[in-house]
Amino acid sequence: MPWPFRSSPAVGRPFVVVFPGRTGSSWLVSALAAHPAVEAQGEILVRQAPEAQRRLVREALAPGRRVVARGFKTKMKDVADPDDLRAAIVEAHALIIHMRRADLLRLALSRINARRLHEATGRWNRTTDMPDSVAAPIMAEELEAALEACVEEVSRVEAFVGSVTGDVLDVRYVDILRAPEDVLASVEKAIGVEPRTVRSGVAKNTDEDLGGWLPDFDEWRRRFADTPFTAAFDIDPRREH
Repeated sequence: MPWPFRSSPAVGRPFVVVFPGRTGSSWLVSALAAHPAVEAQGEILVRQAPEAQRRLVREALAPGRRVVARGFKTKMKDVADPDDLRAAIVEAHALIIHMRRADLLRLALSRINARRLHEATGRWNRTTDMPDSVAAPIMAEELEAALEACVEEVSRVEAFVGSVTGDVLDVRYVDILRAPEDVLASVEKAIGVEPRTVRSGVAKNTDEDLGGWLPDFDEWRRRFADTPFTAAFDIDPRREH
């Protein structure tokens, strides 16, 4: 049975973080989980059967006794039944937090770097106590495959978010880079908890400056000219905007 949003001052808003990989979701969920009034879970739907997902989603969005706001995050590729997730979000009056990253090239490079990090350490994200990542040579075929995967993943997320009747909070990756405290405060306000200064344990994987990752950037731009990814190279190689 649906529950009313903000039925009492102690009840905040349930939320679902929907994201393509490498858009700041781990940073956000880690920071929210550090808030005493928030229960923020990770990717609880990974490798779960449809019926198990149905139960997990509704449990994650149900009002909690010890916290004000509860939620979780998911990639759309891990959702067995998008229609059921959509129904659960509407039923719970949950807020969709839509993670976005306009810089497709850096998104693809971050995807490659995350895979390499996982192969070396077993982790997909660098923590604040780990050394900075070191650039390694990128193959054109490797980059093209990563760009294709990113386009597909972003399209799937945007299609789902656009299909849900309800409130959506867009969180842009570039805003996280510029003013993470402001981004976190806006999310905390949207889910109905008092903004607090909390720290995320997740650090950025890939340097903004592409010089170490794609030397001779103009040559890479020429290499991908007249391909579906031409526009991905129309960026400042020194900084993500």
